[in-house]
Amino acid sequence: MTDLPRDLRDHQARKNPPTNPRPQNGATPLHATAHARKAFADELDLLARQTQPGRNHQLNTSAYNLAQLVAAGSLDRDHTWDALYSTAIAIGLTPTETKGTLRSAFEAGGLHPRYVRNVELPPVAPPATVIDHPDEEEDPGSAIRRRFPALDWHALWNDDTEEEWIIEPLLPARRFVALFSPPKVGKSLLMLELAVAIARGEEVLGYTPDRPRRVLYIDFENDPRGDIRTRLQAMGTKPDDLEDLVYLSYPSLTHLDTFVGAAELLAICAEYDVEVVVIDTISRAVGGDENDNDTWLGLYRHTGLALKQNGIAAIRLDHTGKDPTKGMRGGSAKYGDVDAVWSMTYVTEHTLQLECTANRLPITEKTLVLTREALPYLHHRVNPEGKAASTSARVHELVERLDLIYGDQPCPSIRHAKGELAARGWGIGGRSHSLLVKALAAWDLKYSRIRSTDPEGEDQ
Repeated sequence: MTDLPRDLRDHQARKNPPTNPRPQNGATPLHATAHARKAFADELDLLARQTQPGRNHQLNTSAYNLAQLVAAGSLDRDHTWDALYSTAIAIGLTPTETKGTLRSAFEAGGLHPRYVRNVELPPVAPPATVIDHPDEEEDPGSAIRRRFPALDWHALWNDDTEEEWIIEPLLPARRFVALFSPPKVGKSLLMLELAVAIARGEEVLGYTPDRPRRVLYIDFENDPRGDIRTRLQAMGTKPDDLEDLVYLSYPSLTHLDTFVGAAELLAICAEYDVEVVVIDTISRAVGGDENDNDTWLGLYRHTGLALKQNGIAAIRLDHTGKDPTKGMRGGSAKYGDVDAVWSMTYVTEHTLQLECTANRLPITEKTLVLTREALPYLHHRVNPEGKAASTSARVHELVERLDLIYGDQPCPSIRHAKGELAARGWGIGGRSHSLLVKALAAWDLKYSRIRSTDPEGEDQ
């Protein structure tokens, strides 16, 4: 068929459509084939990036291409029209010219349906929020006010609601939080314990939630039987305890830095009626380069804002970069879209430290020292004194770590030692510089070395 003219190919395609099932009225991007879903996202992204004078031309092209998929039953007409209309208005086209272009493009594209052989995705619920285009009779000004309502200042001033916490001080309600650490420190293990406690409304880390909340855990990394089940069993958890923990293992979720990925996630949240989302880990949930700030700006624009608008809290897990002392790996925009950032490091073999390194809401306790215990079941507890161990015990622990890293060779500098410790998941936290100075002095004494060092600074 590929050697025939296009009009004949289209004629044969209409006579002999592929046999894979398609909804009679067309599919939303959430029900569509992977090809149609990608085409939907790509065309909207192209349109959103257009500036004068090519905006209307791109709208016509994108609408024609998607109308072909609508005619083939791969996309839903109303949902596709709504998305194109909203994007066109956002880039500055008027309602009149937008509607005219869409009518023309949909009419032309409908004459040439484009059938695609692909495996259908399992259907899910429609998005939690739907982008509407104004009725034919609606005034453009009224449409703007309906879609973009302004804050009511009097209502805001009269709102004396206090910050609501799901787990204080780690996770506030309806906000976005990041938790990062070097690999193999155990952040997924800790997060699983927190997720179970949130779903059951049970005490964790010394805090008891006010009520159970359904949790959606999106896991791109851990094996269901080898990791997840084993950890839950060690925690003393049974299947009947997990009714409100919705766990997606290795999901085929569209990238969350796109419009379609955000719509999919909202649909999942609506279907399962969740209030908290965990993403483990965030680098596997996006399609753009993690060193490109546009990736994280896109994540917030599409997914972050949508979750906040729907009152859903989210906590995303992340890794440190090549230099663990510099925080999360990737673009600096990662820090701009979250309300709090927590760093997790080893202190000793069974002791961890959580430290809030950035926040835009009041957090009274910014350092938590946790002890990981195996009896009577696997769990973490907060050291009530806020200290992991005595200074002498921590110095001794660090000397052993330095031995493993350097052997009997001298350490180049305090900064070098801090970086090497952090790279192995043995970070000492930003407030323990003096502890490392003492450990280096004890380690040098062990090998009868004399270090020319400023005790509060770098090696001289």
